[in-house]
Order: sequence, then structure tokens, then C-alpha cells
Amino acid sequence: MTLLYALGLLGLIGIPVLILIYIIKNKYTEQTVSSTYLWRLSEKFLKRRLPINRLVGIISLILQILAVILVSILIAHPVIILHDSAYAYCYVLDGSGSMNIAQNGETRFEAGKRAIKNMIEDAADGSTYTLIYAGNTSETIFKDITDKDRAISTLESLDVTYISPEIVPLLDVTQEYFDGNNYAHIYYVTDKNYEKIKNVEIVNVAEGAPVAENYAVTGVEYEFSGTELTVTGKIISYHSEDTVNVRLSMGRNIAGRQIFRTTEDKEVEVPAAGEEAYGEAEFSFVTSATDFQSFKVELTGDDDLPLDDEIIINNVKYENIAQTLIVSDGEFFITAPMAAAGNTNYTVVTSEEYAENPAEGYGLYVFDTYVPAELPSDGAVWFINPQGSVKGSNFAYQGVGTARESAKYSTTTSLAEKLASGTSGRDFEIYRYSKCSLSGGGKFTTIARCDNNPVIFAGSNMYGNREVVFAFSLHDSAPFTLSADCAVLFSNFINYSFPSVIENTAYYCGEQLQVNVVAGCETLRVITPAGTEVFLDASSTVSEYQLPEVGAYKIIMTFENGTEQRTFNIFASLPEEERVPYVTDYDFTISGIALDGKFDGVYDNLLIIFILLAVIAVADYGVYCYEQYQLR
Repeated sequence: MTLLYALGLLGLIGIPVLILIYIIKNKYTEQTVSSTYLWRLSEKFLKRRLPINRLVGIISLILQILAVILVSILIAHPVIILHDSAYAYCYVLDGSGSMNIAQNGETRFEAGKRAIKNMIEDAADGSTYTLIYAGNTSETIFKDITDKDRAISTLESLDVTYISPEIVPLLDVTQEYFDGNNYAHIYYVTDKNYEKIKNVEIVNVAEGAPVAENYAVTGVEYEFSGTELTVTGKIISYHSEDTVNVRLSMGRNIAGRQIFRTTEDKEVEVPAAGEEAYGEAEFSFVTSATDFQSFKVELTGDDDLPLDDEIIINNVKYENIAQTLIVSDGEFFITAPMAAAGNTNYTVVTSEEYAENPAEGYGLYVFDTYVPAELPSDGAVWFINPQGSVKGSNFAYQGVGTARESAKYSTTTSLAEKLASGTSGRDFEIYRYSKCSLSGGGKFTTIARCDNNPVIFAGSNMYGNREVVFAFSLHDSAPFTLSADCAVLFSNFINYSFPSVIENTAYYCGEQLQVNVVAGCETLRVITPAGTEVFLDASSTVSEYQLPEVGAYKIIMTFENGTEQRTFNIFASLPEEERVPYVTDYDFTISGIALDGKFDGVYDNLLIIFILLAVIAVADYGVYCYEQYQLR
């Protein structure tokens, strides 16, 4: 046994002090009585006092001496050394999506934490504890600590994830610990079995629990043609044969929220899991959708893993609609190809209205036969038949030219070829055009020329926003304006000027979401299904974010004028490999030779001393009360 604070024994000096106080203490007390007769009468009984009455004082002294001794021992904090009783323990906790499966009223993750907590509590005092967690990343949470309460408290604070962690990083972290602690006992707490293990003990929390039942919806696809929406998909059974109800609900974005309305329910017979570890059945819905924004497919029954029972599909085209302002005094020849190109919501104002009140907050500005006094800085810009120059546009107006020959496509660069893709490639007629000289700052690409002058070209302006110029009037070039080529060019230029912010709306947890940051975006934030708000980098052209949760996300872009202009919706599903209730993997081996890791443990529980102190305090108070009673 050792003492952590040996100076605490100086408290024993209080013992002789107590004895001295006892010696000089006045043994008599003054009492007031109503009659001396009764006092004298009681004197003859004093000689008959029980022997224990004479020991009351000395008993109290003994109890107080014991109290001083125990307090001194408490301060000195004795530690008992238990030879070869302690070990180094390393717990590897699986926090993958399948650990969300609920059995016996708790998830597998909760059962895993409980198993580790019990092992820590049962371990000998003086043992060390390390926790490695396989969540969104594989990391060491704490290492070689001896405080059980601290280890358990940190363990309890961990939350389960929804992804499928990579096994290689987990093995690397575990191997790194074992290389410096090859005497440690390593336990991997998971819901998976492994055919090959080395230097690790698997604690499978799925074993011994009731058989997990899980049904999942997967492989959801759709076709939207005209007003008819066809939705197809599969229902997977990882357990028994059953009849499962699947529901289709159509969604709309109302006041920033997705509201779903049930469209149809359908009963589907799903076969039992067989040799392939699952059974599957297909389903399909056909419904009318004049304005398709989103839909939800969900299983309405109960199972042990609700996270894979629904999926929301958002219309990518609708999510990426470009908010466009058209400044024109005769908009038909602009709006017609714009409507044919699709993917835009446009507002039309006259040149006079725009001159009086220049609008802000649009992703695309189209100026038809009009040049603004100041170039918009918060969006892409199109000039159609420009009649002058504007500062920062990176091209200069040099007057009107009369066409002497047909306009010809010029696809000498890869960008020009991309922007002209889908067109016929044939020459087209224009009557007159605006002569424009191009500066190097715009890095313009010419798509079409007339009389060797650029008449359709694209580049960027002084704000770095994309810019497109049709250097001729669409009103005076009806054969071209009403042709398929014009609609194709408009569609290509919309995608160029206003690139898709998100390329997909359906993801799996753990995947990287890529957001294309459009011109004028000031802030970019993601709101997760749990309501957590995360700000992404809005200064780069592409921002990435790893999706950590199952459910619906919102991506919100705020533009320079301070208003939230665009909101996008996506959905992240549980990875398919995490939906399987029972999995057998091949390998979880830690290289090296394990050594016998016994070392001395300690026992420093002072609870018994506190209990003895409490007993002595009660006994001393009892002696005091008895003494007072005898003197009355």
C-alpha cells in the first residue's frame, strides 16, 4: 500500500490535542433544580450508577480519536497495489448505419455502448482504457486513461452515424495503436461477423437478440413526359415473405417547405430472403403531374430499421430553374426561344421601367436592343443587338454593319463546339448586325461570324460573371429566331450562363455533395435533416460537403442584395450495404505478436472510510445524547 498524500498523516497530531482537552475538561455541569430535597434524595442513587455510565466520557474520546485517524487517512489517500491484476483495454466501436437497427427496445449502437460500459466497470482499477470510434471517420476518442468515470462519460456522448465507414482506415488506426501497445486487449464491438480475425476479439451485439426484420425501398427511378409521371422501384426484404404497403406522395415547395400529398397506395408481395440474403419485388406508379417538383416513395409498415423506408426524389430541372430578367420592348422573339429552351422563370420589364428602377437579385439579365447605364454585378448578362458600349462588358460597340453574306458557325474551340452542340451547323441569314471588338479581358469564344465579324460570342465581364452576346436583332431575323437552332443555342447558353447548382438530388449518406456556386452568391449554407446549419465556401466555383445524415437537406444561396434567392432540396438515403441486418465480412486482422499485458492494478476506493466516519459520527452523537440524559 502507498499513500498519495503522506503529509495528510500530520492530522494525527489532533489525537494528543483531544486527550489534553479531555484531561482538563470540567467534569461537572451546573444544573438548576426546584428543590434541594430532591437533589439530596438522589445522591444515594448515584453510587448505584451502571459501570457503563462511568465509561461514557472515555467512549466519546475513543470515537473522536478514531474520527481523527480516519480523516487523516482520507487526506493521505491510501492506495492498495494489486499485483498483476490490471490490463490495457482498447475498445473499437462500430458507429455505422446498420447499428441503428433497434432490437429489445434499444438500437445496436446503444447495446454496443452498454457492452463497453460493462467491461470498463468490471475491469480492475488501474487498468487503462482506449476507445477507437468508426463513425464518419475512424479516430481515437481517448487513449490510455485510467479514470473509469471519464471513459464512460465520453463513451456515452458518442452518437451513431448513418454511413458505411471504410474498413481500411479503421484497421490503420487500430494497427497504429497496437504497434505501440501490443500487450493490450482489443475488442471490436460491432453487429458484423468476421471469418478471419487476429489480435482482436469480436463482440457482436446482434447475437442473442431477436431476429431483426427489415424492408427497404431502393432503385427508385422516374420518367416525366408531358403530364404523365412514371415511378418505378424495388422493395427489398432482408427477412421473411410479406405483403408490404408502398405509398407515392407528390410534393410541392410552399413557403420554403416541402409539402407532400398522398397520391396512391399499393400492396406488394415481397419474397423472403434466400441465398442472395434478400428478396425483392418491383413496383410502379403512373400518375398525372402537370407541375412535377418532387415525389416521395415510402413503406408504411413497421420494421427494425425505419431509415431505409422512404426516399424523396426532387426534379433536378425544377431545382435548377434560372431566375431571369428580360429587358425588352418587344419580348416575343426573346421569350419564345427562352420558353422553348426551358429551365427558366423569367420576368419581363420595358427598357424605360428598368432605367427608372434597375432590378437586382436575378441570376441572368437579358438586355434586348438596350444597354444599361451600369452593368449588373450579381448575375450573368446577355446582350441582344447591343446599341452601345457599357463599362466592364469587355466588348466595344463600333456601329452597325449590313450583312453581305450568311452568318456561319465557328466551332474552332472546344467551348464553341460545346455551346453550338445540337444545332444543325448550317449557315443562317441576318440582315444587319452590331460590329463589336472583343477585349482580352473577357476571354471570349466566338460561336458564329458574319463578314468575319463575331455575331454570337460568349465570355465573361469585369465581375467575372458569364456574358453572352447576340450582335443582331432577333426581331429582324425571324427565320433564325423561330428555328430549332435558336432554341438549342438558348438552352446551351442558359446552361453556360446559369450552370446547374446541383447535378443530382438523390444521394447516399457519406457521399460528397457538389454545389456549383453561381454568380453573385454571397453565402452558401446547408441545413441537415436534424436542423444543423453548416456554411460552405461560397468563394470558389465548386463547394463540397459530405452528407452525414439520412433525410432531406436544404441548400440555400444568399445573394449580394441580402435576400435568399434560391433554395434547393436533396435527399440522402442509408447506404444499401448498411441495410442488411446480418453481415459476415472476411477480414479484421491486426498484424503483430500479442504479449501478456498484465501489470499492477490499484484499489483506492475510499467509500468504506466515509461509511466508517458516518457511523462514528452517529455513535458519538448517541453518546453525547446519553450523557446529557443522565445529567438531567
